[in-house]
Amino acid sequence: MLGALITALGALVVGSLLRLAAPSGVWVVLLVCWFAVITVREFGLLSFGLPQNARLVPVTVFRHGRFFGPLQFGLEMGTGLRTYVTSGLPYVLLPAVALLASPGAALFAGLGFGLGRSLMTTSNLRFSDDNSWDLEFSLYERWIKAILVVAFAGGIFAAVI
Repeated sequence: MLGALITALGALVVGSLLRLAAPSGVWVVLLVCWFAVITVREFGLLSFGLPQNARLVPVTVFRHGRFFGPLQFGLEMGTGLRTYVTSGLPYVLLPAVALLASPGAALFAGLGFGLGRSLMTTSNLRFSDDNSWDLEFSLYERWIKAILVVAFAGGIFAAVI
């Protein structure tokens, strides 16, 4: 959660400078168009890569002990900058936070992203030890994506209004 909050607040600071370049109406239109492109990509109708550090967080972070090792691991997972990002929706969330969010909304977005990252990891670990969670997830992946896209659209719509 801490990594996601740091990222959200960093985006808010950078976005505060970018907001000076155009009125919020321009940013809303651009974000809606970007969200449409990402939505089409989420359902496999369009294929393109998004920038990510496509590698796992190394286990060497645990050399820092029982407290600081997991803290570093959590920070790196929470930022989304050090490991895989399996959905395109965070690539809409980040510019939305940067260009439109208030400090409270940025905090809420960071908490939501951190909770989502935690939920996926915890769900996998709690489901079973034999990686059958991955098989189960793949059965419902399209439904999960649809629910997330609709929820995300609702959140963006609520934030813009």
